[in-house]
Amino acid sequence: MYSWENQMLNNQVTKAVRLAIAFGAASTAAFSASTIAAEEGVEKVERIQVTGSRIKRVDLEGASPVEVITTAEFEQQGRISVADALRNVTSNSFGSFVPSSGSSAQSQSTVSLLGAGSDRTLVLLDGKRMAGSPSLGGASANLSSIPMAAVERIEILKDGASAVYGSDAIAGVINIILKKDYEGASFDVQFGRPSEEGADTKQMSLSFGVNSDKGNITFVYDHQEQGAIFDKDRSYTSASMEDINGDGMVSIYDETVGISYYGATILGPDGFKSSSKCDDLTANQPGFVGTLDQGSLLGGIGGGEVCGFAYANVSANMASTNRDSIMTSASYELTDDIELYARGMFSRNDSFGRFAPPAAKWENMSADNEHNPYDTEATGYFRWYQIGNRDGEVTDYQQDYTIGLTGVAGDSIEWEVSYHKASLDYRSAGRYYLSYSGLAYNEQNGIDLGSEEGVNNLRSTTYTEQQNNFDHYFAGIGFALGELAGGEIQHYFGGEYYEQSFDSKYDAQSEAGLIGGSAGNSASGERDTTALFYEISLPILENLVVSAAYRYDDYSDFGSKGTPSIKAEYRPMDDLLFRASYSKGFRAPSLSELLGATAFSATDATDYVACRDQGIATSDCKERQYDNLQESNNNLGPEESTYLNLGVVYSGIENFSVKVDYFELEVEDVIADITVQSLINIEYGGNLDEFMSQYPGVKLERDDSGAVIGDVITRSDNGGFMSRKGFDIDLSYKLDTSFGEFNLKNVTTWITDAGEDVYFGGPTQNFIGDSGTPEWRSQFVVNYAIDNFAVSWTADVIADTAEDSYLDTKDGNPENFRQKFENHNPTYVVHNLNVKYFTEKVGTFTLGARNLFEKGVVLDDAGNWVNDSLYNAGHIGREVFAGYSISF
Repeated sequence: MYSWENQMLNNQVTKAVRLAIAFGAASTAAFSASTIAAEEGVEKVERIQVTGSRIKRVDLEGASPVEVITTAEFEQQGRISVADALRNVTSNSFGSFVPSSGSSAQSQSTVSLLGAGSDRTLVLLDGKRMAGSPSLGGASANLSSIPMAAVERIEILKDGASAVYGSDAIAGVINIILKKDYEGASFDVQFGRPSEEGADTKQMSLSFGVNSDKGNITFVYDHQEQGAIFDKDRSYTSASMEDINGDGMVSIYDETVGISYYGATILGPDGFKSSSKCDDLTANQPGFVGTLDQGSLLGGIGGGEVCGFAYANVSANMASTNRDSIMTSASYELTDDIELYARGMFSRNDSFGRFAPPAAKWENMSADNEHNPYDTEATGYFRWYQIGNRDGEVTDYQQDYTIGLTGVAGDSIEWEVSYHKASLDYRSAGRYYLSYSGLAYNEQNGIDLGSEEGVNNLRSTTYTEQQNNFDHYFAGIGFALGELAGGEIQHYFGGEYYEQSFDSKYDAQSEAGLIGGSAGNSASGERDTTALFYEISLPILENLVVSAAYRYDDYSDFGSKGTPSIKAEYRPMDDLLFRASYSKGFRAPSLSELLGATAFSATDATDYVACRDQGIATSDCKERQYDNLQESNNNLGPEESTYLNLGVVYSGIENFSVKVDYFELEVEDVIADITVQSLINIEYGGNLDEFMSQYPGVKLERDDSGAVIGDVITRSDNGGFMSRKGFDIDLSYKLDTSFGEFNLKNVTTWITDAGEDVYFGGPTQNFIGDSGTPEWRSQFVVNYAIDNFAVSWTADVIADTAEDSYLDTKDGNPENFRQKFENHNPTYVVHNLNVKYFTEKVGTFTLGARNLFEKGVVLDDAGNWVNDSLYNAGHIGREVFAGYSISF
């Protein structure tokens, strides 16, 4: 092991590099590390480990592109959390999840590199796999659980890495490096207030650390709050209705926003009719909006009218979050050659969401019911206003512990053994749902539904407990053996063993289908995985290094998989690097995908078949909701991928560097949903019966009028295809002047191909330009510092996307189906400003604004909000924030 003096000196070098990175010169810093060491008179700089390889190296830049971003940079950009920071990284192209009220995962935030899906982006914590959220089926990591104050930097690997890390590392890897050697104490506080109502933020953190000649200990406490946003507080999400076509009647969904036909609507032999009490409810009960025309949404069931309810008058669309986290890490030199390290992290995140009173069917409504306009039994589509608004309260507990030993032997051998345990316990309570048992009791005993007794009988509380327990054992050894013209051959050999236990328990009434306005079924399962892996780095010449890796994973439930990779880096001169990599990857099906119980969902889809039968063009066909039973599939196999990267890095111009990488990702046997929309599209082409015979259990049926009847049964299966092709471009420049220092940085991810199936089993199409699928994202950062002032300006830019998307059916042959994109929205730009004033004695003061020029959301021609996750900054509005920090 290197002496403590050398390690301290290397820490100085590392801090110098980090300082350069923090001021927007990541590439320059990467090439200057060796220069700094030379000026210090150090003969050998300690090798560092960079995400994407377990073999340590001197250079930060290697065969795979890695973007390194420190928390100092994120703070300069005005980001409020790890999730917010990664949501704005350009390679997180589209598809991230934000806390959404009403969702079973309303407390969750995810990252999706290249828009390939959060379950195809591996998230590491200090180089070790982060346990998946039980609310996301154990398949994706919840970024909301990570304390921002505990993060030292984030390394983003833009390459496939299953040969190193195993499953899920298909589109890339996010490695979150936590603080370990902090010395001193610091206190930070910040408050933010948006110009629009809701989403206020509060943050506070405490950090301290102690170092000695034998080790160190670091402690961090982090608190973050963000308020909810209610639909009524935004013009584009609040309830509205207008007779746009001037026919004297407002059509549900066609001419409304935030209004549902689940109000007081009755379905009988002649189709939909308003309840006989609709006018009375409209006059006396908030939320009811009267009788509306059925419109095209419910077309195919027969003519008629509905009694609407404005759910958006009370619902929240963005959930509130309130998180407290503690992280502590320590290291201690047991001997000159062996070091003990440990880390513990605990996080609690409380989330609140609200939605309108439960919307649920009233089956077998008697002919003499006061609401029933028919003289026979009917089905009511009711908003159970008597019960009150539904509140969703979610509490996430996460514990994460690691303990390990590292050591050296001889001149070149380094080894590590560790044990990592994560326990995630997520609990969700839903207040004021409909109890069908209580409804039946009231009807049987003649109890008035609006009475105190009747309401109490109707009310039910749902409860869900979800756990994911993860145990991880790791052992690895790196060593030099053999020599080539360029130096010693480096090897790394290791093994891992994982145990995962997933359990999702719903309350018995929900499982029995006796709750209106909610659904869910319990699921549980276990798996263990054994993996062996090997890496080799071959310095063919002093300026040419070829490396290779192979990993073998054996799963207890679905089988085994081997994945190789090969990489090369060539430096014809010190300032120029050419690199290339080719790797295979895979994603194992999650336990929830394999073992989840059948669950009910109200699924949106566009019925092109019904529209065709009614003479409605596909471009005018509207979405509606379908009762959908989603089944699991215990016969799923792994997805398989290939990733190719070709790049160049150049820093031959003083204070300027450029990185350009071309990537190709292809994923086969994609685990995709056979959705309601897929079944409709297949039916449109005349192949539904044949398809359902190939996939037994999948079902979509219609009655004689052409209306979809009963529950549509869907599931997931292997068979989809996905591709991503494009370029990553990274430019940085440093300018010293007599009036201050400027650091400029621009990162752009340009995707030329986002190929996916139009529907399950259908043709593949490039979806670039579709709503929520921008061709490119770019981020411009300018940092300016002079004396005690520092100013940071960031512009997040998203390419234009289509406002309208519909199925172009052409000749009716499903092999020719394509999504057609029309009416593009303009490029979307959000500016952020951050000003800091430093003092030596009283601390640092911060004042800034997120979304400085109050860029709004993207709306379609009808005034509807387009893609809530991609344009979330506009939804929040301009947020002015102020902060204070002090260090000792």
